[in-house]
Amino acid sequence: MKKLIGLTAIILLFSISLIAQGNNEGKKRGLKQGPEFTTEQMATLQSKKMTLKLDLNENQQKAVHKMMLKSAEERKQFREVNKQNRKDGIKPTSDEKFNRENMRLEKQMANKNEMTKILNADQYEKWQKTMMTRDKKGARSKMGIRKGDMNQKNNAPKALKNTGN
Repeated sequence: MKKLIGLTAIILLFSISLIAQGNNEGKKRGLKQGPEFTTEQMATLQSKKMTLKLDLNENQQKAVHKMMLKSAEERKQFREVNKQNRKDGIKPTSDEKFNRENMRLEKQMANKNEMTKILNADQYEKWQKTMMTRDKKGARSKMGIRKGDMNQKNNAPKALKNTGN
């Protein structure tokens, strides 16, 4: 009887662990969770968020929406091309990767210039601060560093900081 109870407990624990692992399957493969928005919907949501954060007027809202819509369409097109290349097994060369990164940075600079034309000085300052914090969060997550692991003085990870030994 004890063996039967022990065996049942082991089987139960094993099945629970398999079920728990199955829930994370989509996340490991990089599959999207949640709804996929159209480019118009993405642009609308982004422009409304900016309106709330920066207190934009009607003309500014329209200009930001137009800019966000163009950006969303470019991103969607880029994603579709990449998705098709992955399906076909085509990997980008180092030159293609360099060109992509270079184009991404050029688009960032163009967006920044456009925002200087749309926003007033106070709004632009707020926008820059939010962009800087977003970039810092992204860099930290890319390096695999948690928030508590950052050194307060120079924002260097504790593990990478020279201890002088």
